[in-house]
Amino acid sequence: MAEKKRKERRIGNKWIGVDLDGTLAEWDGWKGHQHIGKPIPAMVERVRRWTAMDIEVRVFTARASIAEHVPPVQKWLEENGLPGLAVTNQKDYKMLQLWDDRCVQVIPNTGELIKNANWVPPVEDSDAEPAATENTGPEQ
Repeated sequence: MAEKKRKERRIGNKWIGVDLDGTLAEWDGWKGHQHIGKPIPAMVERVRRWTAMDIEVRVFTARASIAEHVPPVQKWLEENGLPGLAVTNQKDYKMLQLWDDRCVQVIPNTGELIKNANWVPPVEDSDAEPAATENTGPEQ
């Protein structure tokens, strides 16, 4: 019996990473690994469109650094119409894009910020008010 040849995905063997907290689900602070916020409709719909187009999507989350934290993520995904997505905290050479609320994108091999990237240094004291920053426009 001949084996069925696996169908080639729309973007080959590449995948898109989507962060969970603050990107796919609302983030209102850490309340334990069982708590995951409400789905963000625009992002959930985007992921559904990608998977319908046969594009591999993986949930890229720091939660996956602890094995016991993955099952609640998988349950949340299933409850919100996104069953079967891989949950990881590791990227590889096949990752095409990362959608995340904390990323700052740079031009490859330069260290220069992508135009219109607004980077603000992190606040050291989590209880402190962020310092006022002046947006002077895109990096030159």
